[in-house]
Amino acid sequence: MTKKLIIALMAVSLLSFGSVAAFAGAPNLSGIAYIQGHGGHVAVLNLATGDVKRIVHGKPSDALTLSKNRNMLYVFSLDGYAKEINLKTGKQTNWTRLGKQHCGSNIAPDGTIWVSDMKDGHVYVYDPKKHKLVDSFPVSKSICGITFTKDGKTAYIADMPGSFINIVDVKTKKVIGKTGRIGNFIHRGRLNPAGTEIWESEGNELKGGKPYGVGYAEAGGQPGGVIIIDVKTGKKKDFVLTGGNVHDIDFTPDGRYALAATRQVPEQDDSGIVVIDTKTKRVVKVYSACKKCHGALGVVVPDNVDNGRPFLCGIQVNWKKTSFGKACE
Repeated sequence: MTKKLIIALMAVSLLSFGSVAAFAGAPNLSGIAYIQGHGGHVAVLNLATGDVKRIVHGKPSDALTLSKNRNMLYVFSLDGYAKEINLKTGKQTNWTRLGKQHCGSNIAPDGTIWVSDMKDGHVYVYDPKKHKLVDSFPVSKSICGITFTKDGKTAYIADMPGSFINIVDVKTKKVIGKTGRIGNFIHRGRLNPAGTEIWESEGNELKGGKPYGVGYAEAGGQPGGVIIIDVKTGKKKDFVLTGGNVHDIDFTPDGRYALAATRQVPEQDDSGIVVIDTKTKRVVKVYSACKKCHGALGVVVPDNVDNGRPFLCGIQVNWKKTSFGKACE
């Protein structure tokens, strides 16, 4: 079966469903997913019902991180600021300046939050206890996804245009190695729960050697998906074709399923969450994360913003939470 036919069949399947498209072997997931977007708000998706709400914070953003106790949400904007949102009370702090153009974030072993910057290639270190920037250090040209090993000794940080992953010693904050080129234009990636693979989002959005944004490479190129990298070898071992412009990955706690935040669900002007069976490497479910909420609220993306389409970026899931809470509207 050709890649074009796969995408065509996926599109037909998606158009047959509403806010949740389910395929053979689809799991019944439960949890609340927080997905950062460019519209100045976080999309909040109930995985059990498919219902969508949002948390408005006011700035176009790419990165977000949940606190370890899942009570706080930290968001990092495209113009280099940070904000804290209390998910229990709904209260938000003022924006605090960090870097220049934030892309990815994650909690470091010492409890600080490392925030990548795609403009200057630095990691900016945010201390949630002090509520401010406490450090920064260079990594490579234009970085995005950050993921840490279980022992906390190593961080893997994606370089988007270089399409390689930096290997960083957490203690010294020095780059100690890097993979070869693994893709076309990568974004955020996560270590699987077993710590054996990095699942890296691949938008494939290059045209004429420049970022293109609709989720497809030049004519004859491969549509977007997820690159699977073997941690021991640092080499690509597999690729899961999803279509669209994939930007981040999260896993169920048991590692059975991966959730890919996809900017362009095939053949729909919508962003969604594509659920992948990590054993079979097949798409088994797709959630609408924008259109359902936009339609209810009458929200329309202006044509001069992201070509009039809703764009999702980072995703994190609270697997123990079943209701939206006070922070949502």
